[in-house]
Amino acid sequence: MKKITACALICAMSLGLAGCGSKGTSGKDGAIGGNVEVTGNNKTTVNLPMTTDPDILDPSRADDGQKNQIVLEVQETLIRMQDGKITPAGAETWDVSDDGLIWTFNLRDNQYSDGTAIKAQDYVNCMLRTFDPEVGSHNAGTFYCIEGAEAYNTGTASKEEVGIKALDERTLEIRLNEPLPYFLLMANCANLTPIPESKTTGESNLTYGSNAENMVYSGPFVIDSWTRGSQIVLKKNPNYWDAANVRLDTVNFLLAQEENTRQQMLEQGNIDILTGINAEYYQKVKSKIDAGEISLIENANPGSSYIAFNNQDPNGIFTNAKIRKAFSLAIDREVFVDNVLKKDKPGYGLVPYSINNGETKYREEVTDPLLECKEDPKTLFEEGLKEIGKSGEPITVTFLQSNANNDTKVKAEFFQNQWQSILGVTVKIDTAADNATFNNQVSKGLYQICNTGWGADYNDPMTFMQCYLTGDGNNPALFSNSRYDELINACKSEPDMKIRQEKIAEAEKILIAEEAGIAPLTYSFKRNLVDKSLKGYSFNGSGGPEIELKTAYFE
Repeated sequence: MKKITACALICAMSLGLAGCGSKGTSGKDGAIGGNVEVTGNNKTTVNLPMTTDPDILDPSRADDGQKNQIVLEVQETLIRMQDGKITPAGAETWDVSDDGLIWTFNLRDNQYSDGTAIKAQDYVNCMLRTFDPEVGSHNAGTFYCIEGAEAYNTGTASKEEVGIKALDERTLEIRLNEPLPYFLLMANCANLTPIPESKTTGESNLTYGSNAENMVYSGPFVIDSWTRGSQIVLKKNPNYWDAANVRLDTVNFLLAQEENTRQQMLEQGNIDILTGINAEYYQKVKSKIDAGEISLIENANPGSSYIAFNNQDPNGIFTNAKIRKAFSLAIDREVFVDNVLKKDKPGYGLVPYSINNGETKYREEVTDPLLECKEDPKTLFEEGLKEIGKSGEPITVTFLQSNANNDTKVKAEFFQNQWQSILGVTVKIDTAADNATFNNQVSKGLYQICNTGWGADYNDPMTFMQCYLTGDGNNPALFSNSRYDELINACKSEPDMKIRQEKIAEAEKILIAEEAGIAPLTYSFKRNLVDKSLKGYSFNGSGGPEIELKTAYFE
């Protein structure tokens, strides 16, 4: 039954397939406006914008979409998603025991970019670093399904007790605490890529991935240069096992944090792909799309954004569920989407569209929990203040925004206006130095309210629901509810998809409607623009890099 269920999940995977384009020019270092222009079938360089400036590219600490996009093109996961199907990658074949607890991956003959052989122990090293308390990976909780992982991560057991072993140089064994029908879908996460132990000994354990010079690469590309605050240049990896099918020579990631800047870069031919364009820009370029001058690819991207409240707020405000719910209900999501973002769709739950529970789309089967909440936010807020002993007092709260970009500022001011006008509070806006600082502050609970989100690591509701288990490293709200934990932990190995859906729906209702640990905002629906000559790539529905470039080429 476990194997059949896993196969059903695999077959149900859906990706937005891509098609097309590019006119960009680049010099040897990938800088915009270089002197060499290549056209037609000879063009082998693709240019993409970076929306954030990565602080580290360590696979064990790849904790956002931008980092994953780069890491998963320069490192080889055990499997890769290709046209919605699981395909062999670092592993040629795999087996699972009858009880679903032991997964054995038979690795292919592959080399790092420096020519040394990739060994099973290198995959073990990456996973053990993910659980190493010293490394502090936010993704550790995602893999607590592995035997002994939680105990090692929380300091109550040694790494030798973790159920991930190299049986020999080409055989990797992973032992689970319980059978997971979707575990194979998790095998394309950055945490399941190889890192040689020689690269992470001593002080290097904490600095690995902070520069290109100390890293080795197992994927289709290597990092050729990394200029902070500017660009990251990838080059084809000649030692990659499937190098014959990698047709791009260069991938330039160019830092452009403002949406207007990215649009200008596309118009000037300096980037080949622009994801998530808003409604206004769509109308501006629609004539070019209709004329076939540029390709439009639309997909329901498996991501959701939300407001996180610090459920352990030292000031005692957001420790109250009624206050959290009042702040959630005070947000007009339709206005936010239509007038501020001008893209995506309003979200009233956590799990977005395009995510499967077994063979069905979860969101098509389960009503968004916040849609059923009809309470008046002002009344809820006053009741909450009374419960915490602050009735009638002036209330000031702080909203932490992730950076000083104009797009971020506009969103923060929208929330500020909503809460001040409807709830009568004072909202101060604080700005983190950069995205990495923001993530660190949030993970440590050094905030009251913030705007964040999550994108799927694999195609199952658990990739979202797992985050809000008590103590999970990706739990930005520091949310904790025993019934929620009970339901989600039970769902990990539940073979009956109908029962599983009911439990996930109950847990989502607790998180969103009853306890209001977070306030959902949007589900990601993306319009992507691509130069018409780019072929062979795909927009991933869930898991892997958002844009898979391994087989991309210009026609």
